[in-house]
Amino acid sequence: MKSVPPFRLLFIGSLALSGEDRFLPTLEAAVRGGADAFLLREKALEGRALWKIATAARAITRSHGAKLIVSDRFDVALAAGADGVHLPESGFDPRDIRDRVGGRLLIGRSVHDAGGARTAEEAGADYLMLGPLFATPGKKPLEPEAAGNIVRERSIPVAAVGGIEPERIPALAALGFRSFAVIRAIAGSAGRSDAAPLPSSLTAAESAARALAKEIARAVREEDTP
Repeated sequence: MKSVPPFRLLFIGSLALSGEDRFLPTLEAAVRGGADAFLLREKALEGRALWKIATAARAITRSHGAKLIVSDRFDVALAAGADGVHLPESGFDPRDIRDRVGGRLLIGRSVHDAGGARTAEEAGADYLMLGPLFATPGKKPLEPEAAGNIVRERSIPVAAVGGIEPERIPALAALGFRSFAVIRAIAGSAGRSDAAPLPSSLTAAESAARALAKEIARAVREEDTP
């Protein structure tokens, strides 16, 4: 039996994507709307600067009962009190991270094919993020049948990522996905500093998260009902 997913709707964000002035407000809008986890993917910051933004994100996620996961930097994840660390496929081996953090952090891994998924599970990852499921800039999507086979073959949760929109969730749930990760579906609604006024942008981000969360709950319930 597959283990329980650590999240249903994961929002992936960064300062570069949202803009510095909109980053934390967009995160709060996302978790208020129903995102139950946030992945901080911040490649431009190091050391104390990264810890500070992770700590601020942790305060927001905790206040809404959502998880915080930090990309790549398990040391920052621990220092900020995060729930997990997410590793790129070409990054640290999950076994090495487990040796350092024990059971204090969830360990996730990005994968792009069946071989990578098998290797990551064997190395001790707690969950996988598989994608892209739909076309994204510069990336060719996985075939639906191949994606479904990967989900069925693994005993750990596999989250779908890449071009996720509410109308695409039922088909993904039918393939076996029970977790979904999004970037532009929420961040694109909020826009950047030179786009729409902040209040309306945050309303759009919250509405986008709510629509995603609602459709995930509906689609998963429908698939899991005998």
